[in-house]
Amino acid sequence: MRFRMLGPLEVRNGERAAALGGARQKSALALLLLHANRTVATSRLLDALWPAGQAPPSARKILQNAVSGLRGTLAGDGRAAGGAVLVTRPPGYMLTVDPEQVDLHVFERLVAQGRARLARGEYAQAAADLREALGLWRGPALADLAETGVSWPELAAVENARLDATEDYFEAALACGRHHEVVRELEAAVRSEPLRERSCGHLMLALYRCGRQADALETYERTRTALVEDLGVDPGHELRALQRAILNHDPALRPAAAAGLPAPVEAAGAAGASRDGTASVEECLTGHSLPIVDREYELAVVQGMLERVRHRRRPHLVTVLGGPGLGKTRFLIEVERRLVSRTQSARYLVSRCPATGVTIQSLGGAPRLPTSELTRLEGMLAVDGAQDAARMAAVWKEFLAGHPLDLPLVLVIDDLHRGPDALLEFVDGLAAGSDPVPVLVVAAARADLLDRRPCWGGGGSDSAVLTLDRLSDTAVDQLLDFLWLTGAVEPHGPPGDRRGHLRGLLRAAVRPPEPLSR
Repeated sequence: MRFRMLGPLEVRNGERAAALGGARQKSALALLLLHANRTVATSRLLDALWPAGQAPPSARKILQNAVSGLRGTLAGDGRAAGGAVLVTRPPGYMLTVDPEQVDLHVFERLVAQGRARLARGEYAQAAADLREALGLWRGPALADLAETGVSWPELAAVENARLDATEDYFEAALACGRHHEVVRELEAAVRSEPLRERSCGHLMLALYRCGRQADALETYERTRTALVEDLGVDPGHELRALQRAILNHDPALRPAAAAGLPAPVEAAGAAGASRDGTASVEECLTGHSLPIVDREYELAVVQGMLERVRHRRRPHLVTVLGGPGLGKTRFLIEVERRLVSRTQSARYLVSRCPATGVTIQSLGGAPRLPTSELTRLEGMLAVDGAQDAARMAAVWKEFLAGHPLDLPLVLVIDDLHRGPDALLEFVDGLAAGSDPVPVLVVAAARADLLDRRPCWGGGGSDSAVLTLDRLSDTAVDQLLDFLWLTGAVEPHGPPGDRRGHLRGLLRAAVRPPEPLSR
């Protein structure tokens, strides 16, 4: 059983939503969840359910009926899943519940974990924790109750916690050199909350690192004007100091090397590098902490397919095509990070099945598969010349029968074009099947796959084929900014144009020439 407060109030047992009754009953549950595992006085519940002075003479009886209804709902939906229990405890009531079943508690735990990592300088891990926490939100806290006029102080505190966590995330992301990735989110955040100086400072820094000094200074002026007109105060010392640093192009505004990146390498002359240094640049580009650029549309398609799997509860297939060096594997990593691990939107992720052998790894969601189960699945799905698609499908059904899915399963397959015919037939059959199994297959392959299977994907509504194009000049410049500002690459080259030299190497690494024919 899961209690979701970070958005409209929901109680879910697996994929089924529990009926929560009328507005009074929902409001009582919401307040008890805000104070989970603590006693809430009857007087506080009455104040929450009716505006001051408007409680009817029968208010206590109405509250008792609401409590009785909630107990029936929790008992009917919670026994099998170890659900919550609503107990009477003077001077009121207490909802006893496993905190991990309440999204607000999970949010608070992830935020605390992210802040601890941020304080230790573990910026990439902190950003991941904080992003995962923010991904739990589906709208304003208890949005459906807020629309009916509920305005408890607890709700304001929860919303402020969200804003604080968002600013912590931006701080961690900027420390990782992800200014291009977050600048649009920052612009939206500052438009929504123009008086929050910390967000304004983050936006100014992101804009400056993106080469938009004038926009950064204009942001400062807008914030200063808003503070003076609305509050009668000037910006604080930190924001004024940041403005001066931007005016003076202070080198301290460059981020330190992002946590998780390889140590700085030289773009030419490094041991083991090719003569012009391209190999060293390519080695740097394999880091998982690099921002992903020019792929938002493709990621949105995968996100949409995952939503379709969740609602339709049947298999879907997304095939990502592209030549060597165009970022297919990096795209799959981003799918895992952004769409599964960050949002916990899949029960677990099984990855990955190259032609050289099956490697199964549990990458996201909860609960994770035990190591023994992963090893067993590897053995069952091992591909060899004698294995056929029918056998693989039977093994897969056997596995799913032992692991019923209340959340989607995402199966990621890299280098599918190298797979044997049995593997291709298995994937095609799985995606085309009508079994009520919420499975999303995301496969990456070269265009050679279409030589072997011209009708791959079939063009049905349950499948999509995406083609990764070469990166645009703008995208190359974004990667250049990241590598340059984080110090991940220290290029040799003409003394006055080392940045231009690195740009050329980078374009050679990420924009391979297009083949004359396939």
